Amino acid sequence: MFKRIAHVCLDVKDLQRSIDYYSKLGFKTKFQFTRKGQDFGVYLEIAENNYIEIFENKDLGPVINNGLKHFCLEADDLDLVMKNLTAQGVDFTEKKLGCDNTWQIWLKDPDGNAFEVHQYTATSAQQKGQVVEADW
Repeated sequence: MFKRIAHVCLDVKDLQRSIDYYSKLGFKTKFQFTRKGQDFGVYLEIAENNYIEIFENKDLGPVINNGLKHFCLEADDLDLVMKNLTAQGVDFTEKKLGCDNTWQIWLKDPDGNAFEVHQYTATSAQQKGQVVEADW
């Protein structure tokens, strides 16, 4: 019935600041939204047909995750991602092997939206389909 998650949508206080941040991660602007001739949103492409949609909301308060906890980006080489993030001056957590046997790091965008970047291993639960005892 469904093919994939097409996009995740975020509200941000400063559209250009967020575009600059996600551009450091290699995201490319696919198209922009305007309202009354002013930019107020953007579709940022992560990979072919995978996007983050961002809309500016200058009245946005602190990020409170009541349901959608985070989003996750998949990488083929997490060490290379970490090297590129370091070169761009982007903060991230230490690399760790999760209880699902998948390598992961965590980031927060300028508005505090948390997201994960992970790399599957040969024994990742996502590949093997097994029961995982949560360690958090």
